[in-house]
Amino acid sequence: MEIQTIRERVRRLLESRVLPCDQDRAWAGRGGHGTHCIACDEEIAPTDVEFEVELLSGGPVLRLHRVCYAIWRQECEPQTSG
Repeated sequence: MEIQTIRERVRRLLESRVLPCDQDRAWAGRGGHGTHCIACDEEIAPTDVEFEVELLSGGPVLRLHRVCYAIWRQECEPQTSG
């Protein structure tokens, strides 16, 4: 999936509050546990780096590809003027 497509999907998920910004802790490791990325909805392969994210608000652990995790965090950064 193209970066811009992932970015647009992440923005929609943030706007609908399906994907929050309140990250507590994150771990990265080898993928391939049959999970899907919440950002792009594609399977996380054994050759992928998988991020597991706990949220301050609780709920299920989020799982994301490395690139999708980076896009999510960028989209959660406060906008600065200037």
